Amino acid sequence: MTTAVRNVSINPLFTSTTNPTPEPVTGPAEPTKASKPPINPLSLGKNDFLKLLVSQLKNQDPLNPMDGKEMAAQLAQFSSVEQLQQLNSTIEKQGATQTAMSDAITKLGKDQVTAADSLQALIEGQTAMSTVGKTAVTPGNDVFLDKNGDGTAVIDSGTVSGVGTVKVTNAAGVVSTATINPVGQGMQAFTMKDLTFTPPLTNGKHSYTVDVTPTGGKAQSVKTYTTGRITGMRYSQGNPILIIGDSLSIPMSQLTQIRA
Repeated sequence: MTTAVRNVSINPLFTSTTNPTPEPVTGPAEPTKASKPPINPLSLGKNDFLKLLVSQLKNQDPLNPMDGKEMAAQLAQFSSVEQLQQLNSTIEKQGATQTAMSDAITKLGKDQVTAADSLQALIEGQTAMSTVGKTAVTPGNDVFLDKNGDGTAVIDSGTVSGVGTVKVTNAAGVVSTATINPVGQGMQAFTMKDLTFTPPLTNGKHSYTVDVTPTGGKAQSVKTYTTGRITGMRYSQGNPILIIGDSLSIPMSQLTQIRA
């Protein structure tokens, strides 16, 4: 007997397919999230301690229960743990409060310094404005004469007294000489217009020297000061600068005297 066999093609259950290559991810990278500090698995909180105590009571031998003193000791430990945790929380809060208070005090100090500086600048500016029209005295050897030949010179002769010789040099280098008699000791002022100079003085900025000759002694140079009428004021980096005459500018802090 002949058996006919029919060819049957069996389709496989699974077909292998080639996965397409994934496209690279584009765009800005996400920021890495801050990781929390790991929790110590060996640390026990008050709830864990209470659970252990309850479990111990449930599973104790009824014929040999836990000793009362031992239970009291464990309860005391539980209370101590809770108090320590509360104390730690209180200390952390106090630390945060103290930090905030310290920051506030530091900011207040900076604000006060800024306010004090602003107030000082305002006072100095108002004071400088009130000096306009007066005579400034500062270390130096310059004197300013107006169109009428009027100007004031200030000297400090220390302990020397006697006859003074004034030598004034103008911008062209011409030297005029006058005599002051007498010159006393210490700081003093004299008006150029009251002296007789040879040759006569011209107006403008001059330099000068003063020698004092005591009776029977030798001539000695004395300390001179730059003097002149304050004609204006300006500011430089927030500081008041006084204008003397028409060519000299000095900070107000360098003034030795202000004369009417």
